[in-house]
Amino acid sequence: MRHLAQLLAEAAPQYLSLQDWDGLVPVPLHWLRRWRRGFNQAEVLARAVGARHRLPVLAGALARVRPTPQQHGDLEARRRNVREAFAVRAVVTGRRLLLVDDVFTTGATADACAAALLRAGAAEVGVLTLARVE
Repeated sequence: MRHLAQLLAEAAPQYLSLQDWDGLVPVPLHWLRRWRRGFNQAEVLARAVGARHRLPVLAGALARVRPTPQQHGDLEARRRNVREAFAVRAVVTGRRLLLVDDVFTTGATADACAAALLRAGAAEVGVLTLARVE
């Protein structure tokens, strides 16, 4: 995972201007899934990008407040799966935040996270992912 994180950190500026963002927010895992896995892959990616480009990583800014099963099905099923699954746990008012995740499939998780951050006052939310799956 660390090698992939370094690749993302190196490639990210080719796709977006990193100096336009105030911080990186990794998509959180539910605490139980993180404990079982031993790490959050989105956080590993965010920390590599943050270290390379001198951006703060706001690892605790967003929390997954309820466990969600692994995503399956169409966009609507995925949206239902992550509805109200995320809560903001830090002051994000006026900040331009870049959400970091490992895989972007339908965008349901990114949408749910971005909606929570925007409701909490974030000025803008972008998305940076390692892979896009269709």
